[in-house]
Amino acid sequence: MYDVSLLLNLQTLDRSISNLRKDLSDTEASIGDDSAVVKAEHIFQQISAAHQTVNKNQREIEREIQRLADRKNSIESKIYAGEINSPKELTALQGEVGNLGDLIDAKEEVLLARMEETERYDQGLVKATTQLEGAEINHQQKVANLKSRQQQLIDQLNTKEPAQQTAREMCSPNLLHIYDRVGKANKGIAIALVESDRCSECRLSIPKKLLETLKTAGEFVYCNSCGRILCRAVYK
Repeated sequence: MYDVSLLLNLQTLDRSISNLRKDLSDTEASIGDDSAVVKAEHIFQQISAAHQTVNKNQREIEREIQRLADRKNSIESKIYAGEINSPKELTALQGEVGNLGDLIDAKEEVLLARMEETERYDQGLVKATTQLEGAEINHQQKVANLKSRQQQLIDQLNTKEPAQQTAREMCSPNLLHIYDRVGKANKGIAIALVESDRCSECRLSIPKKLLETLKTAGEFVYCNSCGRILCRAVYK
């Protein structure tokens, strides 16, 4: 006669350990997941590069405006100082002053647009920097919490795995062979409880003849639907 309670205890440990191992695997995968930081860093780098470009463009326009203004001021200084004696040269220089003034006005309009663009990127860079810093802080906190969870799971496994080995040693080789064979065919679940005349795993009804056999049988009784070993539920 087989003692199904030994296998039921073993299965409880097996399921618990399986769940712990899955949780541990998921936890370790999450520890290595820094995708949120990578994404925030990518956005920051893109905005930072664009910010540098618009700043460079603004400075170039400012330098060009300054060069034109210096040239205009130099000519005007000569004119106002009375250094130009030739009417023809004076007319030419006055025309150049006018052209330079038009160029400066046009460049200043472009500069205004560049300054507005730079301001937008200044704000964007501040936002991207804040988001990156936040992502890094959140990642550090997440990793710390996950590592704590990882250690808890390892500690639980270190407790349950010896108990699992002890539970297997309490079963005969033939009993373990049946348990392992049935479990392998049923996603690791070899034992099913009878709950309200139904199999607790496949949830299908169990014929009355099998239920009667289960009450007196000295051998295992198997669910006619899923093939698992049946065990009557004991309610305390």
